[in-house]
Amino acid sequence: MEWTISIKGKNELGDVCRREVRIDKSDERLRDGDIGLSISDGKRIMATLQSAVVNLEAETYALFRRVCPDCHTFRPVKDYTTRRIRTVFGTVEVRNPRWMLCRDCHPGMDAAFAPLKEICPDRATPELMELTARLGSLIPYRQAASVLAEFLPVEPTETHATVRKRTIKVGERLDDQITKESWCARTQMDEQHQLEMQLPGDRRKEFVVSIDTAHVRSADANSARNFEVVVARCGRGGRGDAGGRYFTTSNTGQHAIRDRAVHALRRAGYCGFGDVAVISDGAEILKRLPRAMPKPTTHIIDWFRIAMKIQPMQQIADHMVRSHSGLTGALPSIDKDIRAVKWRLWHGRVDRAIRDLVRLVAEFKTWQEEGAFAAVRLHNLGAQLVTYIRSNCGAIINYGKRYRAGLRVATTLAESAVNSLVAKRMVKKQQMRWSQHGAHMLMQVRTADMNGELRDRLRARFRLPEPQAPSLFKPKPPLLRAA
Repeated sequence: MEWTISIKGKNELGDVCRREVRIDKSDERLRDGDIGLSISDGKRIMATLQSAVVNLEAETYALFRRVCPDCHTFRPVKDYTTRRIRTVFGTVEVRNPRWMLCRDCHPGMDAAFAPLKEICPDRATPELMELTARLGSLIPYRQAASVLAEFLPVEPTETHATVRKRTIKVGERLDDQITKESWCARTQMDEQHQLEMQLPGDRRKEFVVSIDTAHVRSADANSARNFEVVVARCGRGGRGDAGGRYFTTSNTGQHAIRDRAVHALRRAGYCGFGDVAVISDGAEILKRLPRAMPKPTTHIIDWFRIAMKIQPMQQIADHMVRSHSGLTGALPSIDKDIRAVKWRLWHGRVDRAIRDLVRLVAEFKTWQEEGAFAAVRLHNLGAQLVTYIRSNCGAIINYGKRYRAGLRVATTLAESAVNSLVAKRMVKKQQMRWSQHGAHMLMQVRTADMNGELRDRLRARFRLPEPQAPSLFKPKPPLLRAA
């Protein structure tokens, strides 16, 4: 059985392009379960169709760009070369002419330009760049190259090195776009007070920045073993609402984090004024963000971090009370006292909680001298908790009031962002080493993909401006010359 597929295309000028694809299918293959077209047949059909479409489009656009926009005459020919354009359905070799500038409109200028460079400057279509970058940001580069070669008619040269280079290149392009947008947002940012209408029970009045850090193994032998990547989600709304936009950066500088946060907030509707809440775990590099953000900005310590530091103490105290330890005679209400400390921290009574904790730590130290192992553990945990609360006392608020208002009190969104953006690709199952530049660029691709804007950013027009000539050689319109 022989199949013949005829392809016919016609452009705006009336030129017709015809191609044929012949596929032979013997009846003996049916005994092996080979029914219908295979992946290799699909690759061949799509490669032939893509070659015909790309050649006709390139020829039409090159002819269109040969016409001078000023005098509407054909530009002189510099030379003819070939250009290889990589697409998702194979590599296509097209004719690539170079046109000279019009000698009547640009006298004395001897310059040429390639029109195909305007529509495909990367020698690869934006769709192929997007697909390669998305796969490279989700799975290892070698696996991404194998998936592309399995289902698409790509060349053997599309190796893991190509996937890595394209992913980093796309990340650099996205990073440049975000940097420019962040600079514009910084120039328009004014420190103003709340100008929105105060509506009781409106959880969407507040902008929330849930931020956390992730540790990535460094590939640089001369640097530290790990480096930090800042991951955050910015948006509006309370518990149960959408988390908002992602942003990541490996630059832990105060202004770098501030610019990324303001850029993400502006994409979520922030205009330079309004209540902003920054929820973090108390890390030193994250304490810089609230001080640099526009006012009013409130820094809130993640309640989950505080609760996880109190929980081991509560478990040890409950076990001591249940086991009727002889040491509990000196402090029979140890479990109730620790629970009271947690209650005071939940309601923002920091000073009273610190006083109670200091008293408890002193009691634990007395028990520790008597040789009680549980007292040693309680003393260490209590001392760490006192240090943590004292260093972050200004960011501990009334969590109960905020929780009853339906607002966020924990960095749950940031934790999930760290898991989905960084951990699955770099830390958990793929514990490889990364350079700080490569990790930053890869995270820009992952972030754009999670925000749903990767395709829109890469599908921007790559049209280059008309070759500029000095104003002395540019002809003036007759009316302007007469004036």
